[in-house]
Amino acid sequence: MSIKRSKFGISGGLLAALTASTLCSAPQAFAEMDSPQEQRHRINLSDVELTDLIEDVSIVTGYTFIVHPQVRGRVTVTSQTPLTTDEVFDVFLSTLRVHQFVAVPAGDRTYRIVPEQTAGASAGILSRNSDGEAFVTQILKLNYFSAVEAAQMVKPVVNPAGQVVANKNSNTLVVVDYASNLPRVREIVSQLDEDKSMVKTIALRNVPASEMEGVLNSLNDEFSMNFSVVASESTNAVVIRGEEVAVAKAMQVARKLDETERVRDNVRVIPLNNSKADEIVPVLERLSGAITEQQGAGEGSGIAPTISAHLPTNSLVISADYEMLEAIERVVKSLDVRRPQVLVEAIVVEMSDNAVDELGLQFIVSGTDGDIPFASTNFSRSAPNILGLTGALISDGGVSSDSTDTNSFQSAAISSLLGLEGLTLGGGGVRDGTLFGVILNAVENDVASNILSTPMLMAVDNETASIVVGQEIPITTGEVLGNNNSNPFRTVERKNVGVQLDVTPQISDGDSVQLTIYQEASNVASAISSGEFITNKRSITTSVIADDGEIIVLGGLVEQTSSLSQSQVPILGDIPGIGRLFQSKGRTNDRTNLMVFIRPTIVRDAADVRQTTEQKYRYVRAQELMRAEEDASQLDRFLQDVLSTVPPGQ
Repeated sequence: MSIKRSKFGISGGLLAALTASTLCSAPQAFAEMDSPQEQRHRINLSDVELTDLIEDVSIVTGYTFIVHPQVRGRVTVTSQTPLTTDEVFDVFLSTLRVHQFVAVPAGDRTYRIVPEQTAGASAGILSRNSDGEAFVTQILKLNYFSAVEAAQMVKPVVNPAGQVVANKNSNTLVVVDYASNLPRVREIVSQLDEDKSMVKTIALRNVPASEMEGVLNSLNDEFSMNFSVVASESTNAVVIRGEEVAVAKAMQVARKLDETERVRDNVRVIPLNNSKADEIVPVLERLSGAITEQQGAGEGSGIAPTISAHLPTNSLVISADYEMLEAIERVVKSLDVRRPQVLVEAIVVEMSDNAVDELGLQFIVSGTDGDIPFASTNFSRSAPNILGLTGALISDGGVSSDSTDTNSFQSAAISSLLGLEGLTLGGGGVRDGTLFGVILNAVENDVASNILSTPMLMAVDNETASIVVGQEIPITTGEVLGNNNSNPFRTVERKNVGVQLDVTPQISDGDSVQLTIYQEASNVASAISSGEFITNKRSITTSVIADDGEIIVLGGLVEQTSSLSQSQVPILGDIPGIGRLFQSKGRTNDRTNLMVFIRPTIVRDAADVRQTTEQKYRYVRAQELMRAEEDASQLDRFLQDVLSTVPPGQ
């Protein structure tokens, strides 16, 4: 059974009447084999519109085609054998390619038919299911050959509508072409990307490996011989890698240079940049002695190694055979490195609260003539002195006629009143020959203090640093008098009072710091006599481990002291109620809270030093500007005018 299809559509009335000759003479025909299991089609098109072919293929395959406006032309396709649906679609793609058009996948069973010139921008990634006539993209990685040069060699075999882009940084090629052409492109690239270099090693007898490396690399840079050289100082050999011809020339030069005996210099002067020469000398002496014992005495040049330190230039002067010199230079290079530093900031916080409550009652009753009966209460903790006030009262009332006694009584009374605190109530007088007086004194005293000190210092790794901020006070240590108290003299020792911080940092792996710390905060509490003082001292000696920038507590003290003092008249003070008239009470509460914190910050390089310095300088400058009346900073002006430098961070 045959089906005839013209460019105008399907002719249903001719299904059974068409013959072979009619089929062959038709200008365009699709023949479908009469098989219920598999449909086959015969194509016979002669000079028909391309759009008609697209329409018929869409009906046969069931695909949807989106046609670009530039897709135009006439095509001729002839098939003498029946084709399956997939084969029809392959023929269709080949026909489009002949006429410089491409079917680009645009979704499920959907294709866009566009000119080849625009197909590269929408080409998909190559996969196993990619059709040979489809425009696809593939990325090729090159390991040895230059991608830029490979792109120039591959471009002639790529379809004119395709693209080849080289990425120099990743040494890759991006190829856009027909899937059927990509195997040839990959084969060319694989042949180009072969490691044709060779590696040779030359053991040297006379020339140092590092010196030979420098000579050959300079030669390569000047003449572009395309090889590389790496020195192995431990074996005194060089490894040469490159193209065979270039490696052969490099080996020839190396052997020629190593033929003659080297005139060796057995003395070295090595200036040190970061280490101290006198500290390095003992290490090198022990090292050279150990090497000499391992190699055996008498080998080498026979010159015993001597190592000296020249302190004015901080240099090492070494005399030894060549092999020993090479070993010592490697050790010095490893030791003479810039060591990191640690900024240690300590925070000492002391908060105290002292509360005192005093309440006392004093009275006096006395006669003034003849036999004088006398009764009074007087407590040393209470002020003023009632006896002194009574004497002043008597003198003022005319009881005493001696002006000298009067003045002494009044002076004592005034001195007693000068030390009063709190509330004082009292009264007194003389009536009918009887002297009386009463004083009530009530005091409540509360003193709170908050002392905060933050000493800080920069210390080099494994070096001890110390800072002391305070005063030196004289402490009498001894006094001597001669015969008859003549020729007296006193010995005095001066003692630091203030804040002291001693620290030795040791930086470990993982940015942790081990700190050996002595922290002290002291002050003068009171003076006992001339040259004798009572000082308060708080100190901590410890070793701790902290992470970079972490604040940890070193130690502290929380202390609370309460005391109650009471003075009273025996028996009378114990009487309920009125016994309070014969008492004087005082209560004292002292509370102290002391804590010490530490914060290490690792400063590894110049950038860290600048950042840390700028941060602290900005803080000090801000404090200055807050207190100053003018906008300009005196600290900035000092740095600019006196030190002739720019302030940090500006």
